[in-house]
Amino acid sequence: MITQMNRLRVWISAALFLVLTACGGGEEVPVEQTGIINIAITDATIDEVTEVNVQFAGVTLKPQSGDEIEVLFDPPKDFDLLTLSGGMTAELLPDTRVPVGTYNWIRLAVNAEFDNIFDSYAMVPQGRFELRVPSGSQSGLKLVSGFTVTQNQSTNIVIDWDLRKALSDPVGQPGLQLRPALRVTNLAAYGTLNGTVAEALVNDGSCTNNLAMDTGNAVYVYAGVVDPPGDIGDRTNDPLTTATVSQSESGTYVYEVNFLSVGEYTAAFTCQADDDDPETDNDIEFPVSQAFSIEDGATTVVDF
Repeated sequence: MITQMNRLRVWISAALFLVLTACGGGEEVPVEQTGIINIAITDATIDEVTEVNVQFAGVTLKPQSGDEIEVLFDPPKDFDLLTLSGGMTAELLPDTRVPVGTYNWIRLAVNAEFDNIFDSYAMVPQGRFELRVPSGSQSGLKLVSGFTVTQNQSTNIVIDWDLRKALSDPVGQPGLQLRPALRVTNLAAYGTLNGTVAEALVNDGSCTNNLAMDTGNAVYVYAGVVDPPGDIGDRTNDPLTTATVSQSESGTYVYEVNFLSVGEYTAAFTCQADDDDPETDNDIEFPVSQAFSIEDGATTVVDF
């Protein structure tokens, strides 16, 4: 269901043209003045969690010139974010025609409150817990990342919900909190980062990882050249995203970060990732870091 805040309604006819009808104006926007928007969701994984189900109620788009366009999902859409790692995505808003032009932001509406309904929840070793996303059910999660819809062209956007940055267990709360740790990438220009981590680094005496469970090792990625790297929530150098370092079948420790926009970044390894609580300031050690660039359509390799 698609609505606009001034009661504009959008119809897409079988004849493949689109008409916007205002309450008193009766104006028509022919299909030649529209483009297609596609929004997908993906995830950066976290250790010791087996399921993170989030229920999405809708998406709102805000054109730079014009009223908000709200798309309501009936029924709501459920995604287990843990199944959407390693470059996997799920369509949140499939190909939808909207007016051409510049858009200022995207807002996600999710059903995630401590209301004993379990529309959004996480499975951890202690059992199943409700998820609460701050403001998710009320004002929604606003992603201020502009994009442009071009006439009769597709604009493809991926939203990465980084669970290592997002998931926390606030003291005194009946469930878990899922912070809006969201990263938006326009697939018009993006690349991939991957690499390996030396065995000596994951076996260092300072490590608090669990090698038997293959947990506690991660690579943090920062926008621009960053020194020193910060923990999650650091006021100066908060990571843009994170990637779990895991042991492959061959015994090599590997990681991968998908859907990075073109630009300059810094990657840093830590074997103390399980100690990084998004709700508190933690003294996390990063023994190695390296600056790198992402180019369109390319894979950048950073080995530690």
